Order: sequence, then C-alpha cells, then structure tokens
Amino acid sequence: MWTRIAGTASLALAAAVSLAAPVLADEATQTLTIGSKAPEISVEHWVSDGKGAFKPVTKFAAGKVYVVEFWATWCGPCIASMPHLVEVQKKYAERGVQIVSISDEDLETVQGFLKRPVRGAAPGEGNAQPATYAELTSAYCLTTDPDRSVHAAYMEAAGQNGIPTCFIVGKTGLVEWIGHPMQMDDTLEQVVSDKWDRNAFLETFRKEQERGLLQAKLGPLMQRGKIAEALALVDDAKKANAEDKEYVAMLDQMKFSIQVNGAISKVQGDRTDEGFAELARLMEICPPELKGRLKGLQLQLMIVKERVEQAAALVKAAADDKQASAEDMNELAWTVYQMASNPQSKVPEPVIAAAIATAEKAVAQEPKNAMVIDTLSHLVHLSGDLDRAIKLQEQAVANLGDAVPPQNAEQIRQFLDELKKEKSEK
Repeated sequence: MWTRIAGTASLALAAAVSLAAPVLADEATQTLTIGSKAPEISVEHWVSDGKGAFKPVTKFAAGKVYVVEFWATWCGPCIASMPHLVEVQKKYAERGVQIVSISDEDLETVQGFLKRPVRGAAPGEGNAQPATYAELTSAYCLTTDPDRSVHAAYMEAAGQNGIPTCFIVGKTGLVEWIGHPMQMDDTLEQVVSDKWDRNAFLETFRKEQERGLLQAKLGPLMQRGKIAEALALVDDAKKANAEDKEYVAMLDQMKFSIQVNGAISKVQGDRTDEGFAELARLMEICPPELKGRLKGLQLQLMIVKERVEQAAALVKAAADDKQASAEDMNELAWTVYQMASNPQSKVPEPVIAAAIATAEKAVAQEPKNAMVIDTLSHLVHLSGDLDRAIKLQEQAVANLGDAVPPQNAEQIRQFLDELKKEKSEK
C-alpha cells in the first residue's frame, strides 16, 4: 500500500501510545463498559433540541434508546459525521431514539461554529440544503458541557481516547455499544428491535477497551518522562494476558513505541547522543513494517539537531542498501522533501542531494510506480530543474493505476498542473 506519510518529529508508529490520552479522574473509578448502567447526563447548555421534538435529558427513560455522542468544533471527523447523525435521528425519531451530541467546549465557541456554512451536500428539509451547521444540527440535540463532567463520566471512565465516539444506551438504561457514530447503524437497529446480543459484543469489545484504559494510564507517565514505569505497566498487562497471543503482540508494539518515544524525548532534551544511540539500537529490533518510519524519524531528528553528515549518510545508506525496497526508499526521500519544502526546516543541500539519489534508485527499481516517480519529481523541482520535473511528473500521471489511492492520484495530477503553470509563466 503506497501512502504519503506526514513528516513529524513526533512520529506515530503502529499501536503507538497516545501522549494526549486522558488522565483518569480517580484510579478507583469504576470502568464504564458494555452492560454498565449509563451515567446520568448533566450538561450545561442545550443548544438545539430537534426543533422542540426533544426535551433535555438527565436520567434515561425506560423503553427509549439514546445515542450519546462526543464531538468538538475542531474535529474534522466529528463534523463529517453530522449529516449522518441527522439521517439517523430522522429515521428513528418515531421509534423512541434520541441523539444527544456533547462538546466540552464553551458555549461561545460552539455557537460561533454553528454560524459557519455547511461544507458540501447535506440532508435538509425537503430538497433544500441547510445553509449553516446550526440549521443542519437542529434535527437532533446538540449540547456543550464545559466542566467536562459528562466527558469524565463516559469517555474517561470507558477509556475512550478519540472523538467522535458514541454510546448507545438501551431501553433498560444500560450501555449497549461504544464506537464511531458512522459505524453504529446495524447495532442501533438491533437495539431498537430488541435483537441486540450485548454479551457477544462485550467479548469482542473487552480487549479494545483494556487497551484504551491502559493508554489512559500510560499517557500521563509518558508526559512526565517516566518511561520505566510505563514499560512496567505494559509488562504487567502482558503477564495478565499471556494466553492471548494477539493481545500480547499488540502490547509488544506498544512497548516498542514507548521506547521510541523515550528516545525522542532524550534527543529533544539534553541527552541527545544517548537518545540517538537508543534509536539506533531500536532500529535493530524494529518490526520490519515499521523500519521505514523509524528511519524517517531518525532523519527528521538529525536535521532538527543540525547533524548534517549523519542525516546525509542515513539517506545515502538507503540508496546503497541492496535489500532496501522501493517503498522504504520512497518514504525516506519523501520525508526529506516534506521537510525541505518547509522554509523553517532549513534542510541542508547534502541531505537533499542524497534524497534525490535515493529517489533515483527507487525509480530504477520500480520504473512504473507513479508514487516513487512523483517523489523524485518533487525533489528535482526543489533542486531547480523544472523541465525534468515536468517530464517525470508526466510519467507519474501516465502510470497511475488502481494501486495508487485516489487522493494521492489527484495530488499527482495537480502537481503536474502546477509545474506546467509555472513553466508557462516564465
């Protein structure tokens, strides 16, 4: 799978620990899970109520079904889910379903967002499209709870680290399902129709939730630099789940990510040499599927720390490595391009030259791969050779196929247009 990896010194490896994971309010707080009694809702501001169709909810009424969803104005996926929530609310309004969408932002922020025009098509009254997000979300209950009490009672208690997330509360006031609102349709229908197997879902959800709760504990430890304590916590989890090979494998990935983050902290702090040494050691034990990203991380940190010779040597080594795949070389070369295209990064010329050589090697290895040709084109253009960049980009466009993700294919075409426009204006 050929995808673009964004260059950043806080690289997210597979199963990485979320450094922004929430802190559990109390270690003794009871976990909210499937089958738990849903906590009461005590939000401060009810912004919309389905045009009067719904009343504010504190306690859940028997026989009704509720979707308690958490969102924020800054969350793109949350905003993208809004039209779907509208559809669901309209579909189930007569069947006793009420959607309550909760932000933890202040009322002014939410009201300001609601004045914005809706992007793209969205369901509205009849054939008309809603003009603003206020008009769009008026179909269901949208609220804001700045004191975060409901967030703590639901998201933190359930070990949920990302939004949008919704909780389906069933007819008996118990939590039936937790997940992304775009994936709730089948479950909601079964809950409403009294066909939902709560216990079966609990079995599949348990491990995912354990991971979330573990991350909630690891986040604060990582933020305070307590790497040893974080690793000990993961080791304890491994011992407790020794018979579950899949879960243990995930914990091993998490442990590796903690070690990487620990090394990053040292590099970025006052123990730079020690941090780079740890990253080199981790490269030797790195899972094959993560080697390319870890190497890219090393490169980014070397450039940030102005270790020009080391950075150039790292990139050059990829071109000289007979075992290196075109994908690995392409990823490393693209990392250089992303940093070099940012004026604040100040990537040295020797590193750019090494990246071009690496990209050339990747193209030689896979001459019909549009993604690697595109990377070389970007680097060549960066070096000032516009004519060759255009020729390369034309080759990239000519070799677009099903293996290239649609978003990347569009970007490749757009870059060719940009290059030609630049040529015509000279």
